[in-house]
Amino acid sequence: MAFKYSLQCDTLPWVGYNVLEEPDVVIQAAAEAGYTGIDLPGNPEKMDGRQWRKRVEDAGLVVPEVLAAWGYYHAGEERNLASSDPEKRARAVQYAKDTVDLAADAGASFTELCAAQPAVPQLPFPLEPVETLRDNFRQSIREICKHAASRDITILLEPLNTYEGLPGVLTTIYEAVNYVDELGLDNLGVQPDVYHMNIEEGSIPDALRYAGSRIKHFHLNETNHCQHGTGHADYQEIFRILKGIGYAGYLCTYMPKTTQAILQSAPGNPYVPEGVVTSAGARPDLVGLLKGLLSFLQETERTVDQSREFYEAGGWRR
Repeated sequence: MAFKYSLQCDTLPWVGYNVLEEPDVVIQAAAEAGYTGIDLPGNPEKMDGRQWRKRVEDAGLVVPEVLAAWGYYHAGEERNLASSDPEKRARAVQYAKDTVDLAADAGASFTELCAAQPAVPQLPFPLEPVETLRDNFRQSIREICKHAASRDITILLEPLNTYEGLPGVLTTIYEAVNYVDELGLDNLGVQPDVYHMNIEEGSIPDALRYAGSRIKHFHLNETNHCQHGTGHADYQEIFRILKGIGYAGYLCTYMPKTTQAILQSAPGNPYVPEGVVTSAGARPDLVGLLKGLLSFLQETERTVDQSREFYEAGGWRR
């Protein structure tokens, strides 16, 4: 079965496109490039889910996920689901519930939770006992999943690397799987991200095999946060494993053609000023950019499929 591909919109500002400011431009470009899905940003204060659903469906696409913003650099505020401060945790839980509502109204299936670092990062270890933070996080998951179940939304746990997430709470796929298995909630799954896995997992293949059917959505995010193929992610091996475990969800693509020059010119800023983009060249043609990205991934998938067919047919014995 061929993979389905979706486009993550949050990182498009790095190449000069902001889906909140130019929704039709971005959505139409994704459709024309050949994507079947588009993942929207989790901004419930600025977005009407029903309007976005109509836009997306009119273009012949679906919304697999509304991606919540958890990191302080991304959200602009602290959203700490593991906090021992009742007000801070309640604020983060409410944001998650609001994002669930946005996802449901937009026709999405998923939104994700992360255990992000607080505004002042706690490294190399959290200031509080890890088990206390885990208990707080478990309680947040339960509250959010209960609300999500009423809206037919599945919650996905996305581990962040130890510099963006709370160490010992949710920075590895194994920790995500442990929460899913321990809590036993029908609408709770795992969302791996290659960039974060590259930092945290001893073996990306082993972690993916361990998660298995708990994986519901997958972030194809290059190891250097730049254009796919410019880092050292082994996409053929990743695709082989996902096909081997019967993964039938979307592969969500990140960071089309972002360069280190652009990435480093506006650290921590998810919306790149116009001057930053033009200093690295004119705004690229988005359709062409996305077609190139999708072509690279589909060609990789074809290579994997041909290899699997060869071995399954016993060609290696000839």
